[in-house]
Amino acid sequence: MGFKSDYEEVLSVFHKIGPLQKVILVLSFFMSISAIASLSETIFKWKGFILDAVAAYQDYLVAPLIKYSKLIGLHYQQNEVHSAVILSTMVVLGMRLLMLGQLSAFKKISEDSGRETQPKLTYFKCMSILFPVSLWLAYGLTDSSIRLMPQVGMLLIYPVFLVGPKLIMHLFGRENSYLEKGRFSYFKTYYAYLLAIAVVIGGLGAINAGLTKIA
Repeated sequence: MGFKSDYEEVLSVFHKIGPLQKVILVLSFFMSISAIASLSETIFKWKGFILDAVAAYQDYLVAPLIKYSKLIGLHYQQNEVHSAVILSTMVVLGMRLLMLGQLSAFKKISEDSGRETQPKLTYFKCMSILFPVSLWLAYGLTDSSIRLMPQVGMLLIYPVFLVGPKLIMHLFGRENSYLEKGRFSYFKTYYAYLLAIAVVIGGLGAINAGLTKIA
């Protein structure tokens, strides 16, 4: 009965949420029906998926970038590529989340004022392009000493830097600083995007590994 009720609950919610939330819901359901006794077996199965994802990332992104970028005068080390991928992903997702937050906040403003008001999103769109391009050019034209672990840590907690200033300003009486609170979740959306990216890379890696075995 427990499995049936969980399944029915997932079905009732599934069609009411966005695609990124669906990814989290399906994975959460999978974890809920994985018995504790078979946890080691589950981890073993996922290990292959993760290794395939890492191999695909290394073979089809990192290695080609290092090799072919030399043709246009850009020279990368592996750590520079990893860093550029991490920071570019973080900033692009951050700008995306800030745009969605602004849209949610201005929707509330429109509801309260009774007239349609749209935010200006040009800055976020420009930063989504300018920052990654500038970063990749800077790494390609200079020799940089990279420490990846702090950047990985930032990637994992990045929503704190997006929400923190809004919460602080809100606590100090700036009522319009966090209008999207309760209407849009930076944390859930950010981690849903990260999870979706990981699933896509892992899926491509698994497909590649399967095709390699067939060949």
